[in-house]
Amino acid sequence: MFKKKKTIAILLASLLLISSILTGCGGTKKTDGDKDASKQGSTEKMKLHVFGPAKNSKYIKFDERDKYPVWKEVQKMIDEANLDIEYELVPAEQYDVVIKTKMASGSGLPDIVNISALDNTTALNLAKQGTILELNSLIDKYDNGNIKKMYNETFPFAKKLTTSADGNMYWFSNLHKKTYKGTEPAPVALTMLIRKDWLDKLSLPVPTTAEEYLQTLKKMKENDANGNGVKDEVMYYDPSMFNGEIAQWFGLGTDITSVDVENNKVVSPWYQPGVKDYFAYLQRLVKEGVLDTSLVGSTWEQRQQKVIENKISSLHEYNLADYLEPTIQGAENPEYIPLMPLKAKDGIEPAAQLEPPFLVWLKYAVTKDCKNPEAAIAFFDIIYSEKFANLGFWGIEGETYKKNEDGANVFINNGSEEEQAASGKITGNQLFGDTVFPRVQFSNLEYELDPNRVSKARSENELKVMGYKPYFPSMNTNFLAIPSEEQLEEKTKILNNLTTYSTELATKLALGQKSLDDWDQYMAELKKLGLDRLIEIDQQLLDRYNSLE
Repeated sequence: MFKKKKTIAILLASLLLISSILTGCGGTKKTDGDKDASKQGSTEKMKLHVFGPAKNSKYIKFDERDKYPVWKEVQKMIDEANLDIEYELVPAEQYDVVIKTKMASGSGLPDIVNISALDNTTALNLAKQGTILELNSLIDKYDNGNIKKMYNETFPFAKKLTTSADGNMYWFSNLHKKTYKGTEPAPVALTMLIRKDWLDKLSLPVPTTAEEYLQTLKKMKENDANGNGVKDEVMYYDPSMFNGEIAQWFGLGTDITSVDVENNKVVSPWYQPGVKDYFAYLQRLVKEGVLDTSLVGSTWEQRQQKVIENKISSLHEYNLADYLEPTIQGAENPEYIPLMPLKAKDGIEPAAQLEPPFLVWLKYAVTKDCKNPEAAIAFFDIIYSEKFANLGFWGIEGETYKKNEDGANVFINNGSEEEQAASGKITGNQLFGDTVFPRVQFSNLEYELDPNRVSKARSENELKVMGYKPYFPSMNTNFLAIPSEEQLEEKTKILNNLTTYSTELATKLALGQKSLDDWDQYMAELKKLGLDRLIEIDQQLLDRYNSLE
């Protein structure tokens, strides 16, 4: 009898053991209601393979991430999400070729991939082929609430700019919002800067009209403002595009097609009233020898060399740019100051050019080879949390940022990049932003107005121009919804030839190589190349953007 009971007990114990093994290996199907409980109780980490470009820093390297306090905080979040991540980072200079080849092959793909090097047409084709997954259903199933909150509430414009024409999201993005005094949207102006120290040296007032500006630049050159004995004081301006602030002085948009945000209308500077006067004005700048034609079509490095040589009297830049003066050689206390939009023509109100206070850029996708979509969404739930956003943009309080007297975050100056790497006092974005980790940025204007960072003149200009109207955005795509496949195909086809013609025409008109007398001929060619249709498509995209919730 004792032996029989003992045998039964052994059999029952064996059955219980087998049952538990089967359950742990998926022998018992978990319901959606059990998902959270099982995840919390699980000790096995969810594996992820992520793929992206490496940072190009000489001193701050992702391979050495464990030595940085900011990474240790991020790693805690990864551990809490039960993730085990394999990072595969390709040198930045090789990444474009590598990612295009990898995605075209469609096999052996990582779970999450940075596809920012691919244009929207290519990315949407990958979605159509099933190479990258639609995200709506994955978010609905696995999101802990962070993603939806960021895209639907905190950054409502983000959903508008990442939702394709079929209603689906196929990639996550970098998200940026800049405010002033906590809630006020804070666009940043791009303007014409002018040498304040040269104005003072020659006892010249700050110009208040386009005509005064031209005459001021002439006097700087004629009177050898840089004191080198040569009349080589020139302005830098690229006339091939419309994204230089002088174009806005004549009421023009910033690209071939531009969004007039205030009137919810897409316009083209080629059709706007001040366009012919704008080119006539540029021709005068060239004729007077103050617009440096040798720099037309030049690289940023070539422009910067002239700045270094103390020869640039005026140029188009951010009004808060603080990186020019330290590079200038042979000048005592050089200073650029920003100009407000200058009156250029009667009957036309000069416009400002503003970088939007919100930005959406880059693409991060989940591929068809992702073995655990729940893990992928858990990764992005980390990214789209306020804690991660603060670690990425601001870093660690007391080490990389502090609160000013008004309670706003401001960065602490921790020296050069080399010094920051040595001390470990870096922000997350310095270490991993734009690699496989998207950036989420709660920026503010206060730190940019820090008197230790920018001059009083720049700060006053920024606060004045924030509410200035009219204005055109520097980035028109931030107001246009993702085109449909047909719209994308048509836009690409139009832009291939239209951009080339527009760029060449604008340059030659500015340099006086084409006559304004043949204007009707130029307009006929622009229409033939599809400008009217491009305006029509972009208006449809602007309307859809405004209709999305």
